[in-house]
Amino acid sequence: MFKRRKKQSTLTKWQQFIWPREGWWRALKYTWQRTIRLDGSAHSIALGLGVGAFVSASPFIGTHLLWAAIIAWLLGGNIIASAVGTWVGNPLSFPFIWVGTFNLGHLLLGTSDQAGDLPDLSLGLFLEAPFSALLPVVLPMAVGGVPIGLLMGVLTYYPGHWAIRIYQLKRRERLARAQAAVEKSRPESEGLGK
Repeated sequence: MFKRRKKQSTLTKWQQFIWPREGWWRALKYTWQRTIRLDGSAHSIALGLGVGAFVSASPFIGTHLLWAAIIAWLLGGNIIASAVGTWVGNPLSFPFIWVGTFNLGHLLLGTSDQAGDLPDLSLGLFLEAPFSALLPVVLPMAVGGVPIGLLMGVLTYYPGHWAIRIYQLKRRERLARAQAAVEKSRPESEGLGK
């Protein structure tokens, strides 16, 4: 049903993935429309969005979708919405999130005097002892990511819940009006067994 008449080349598919022909705004609007139309309560879908936003503040890049799905499932949130919620963390927002989580993590750990000093992240040290090379960066980011992630999750949940609830109420009203119109247009002799 949704197949293209002319098949796209792999290069064109990648170009569309990186920069959609219709623009990012249209892609975001389409994704939002698909998200609010998901099956489930407004709470479940908004919780999924909030969990995805929360997980985006963690320093564990590459595992955000997995963690968002697990946490959403445990809390009763919508798993697909949690994947959409992880888009809060994107190439435009990650630098701000990382700086914020790193500095806040140092503040919470009581090592704020080291917040501006990045440890040696040379490839040689990383290959020699990856855990000890990453710990001075990842630990403050993980600690600082919790409060920042909670804030991002709450700021995503409430507007999302409001918008989804309004959409679902309007949809129910539209369906009720359509059902009433169908009932009204039926002849009275229908259903009487004649």
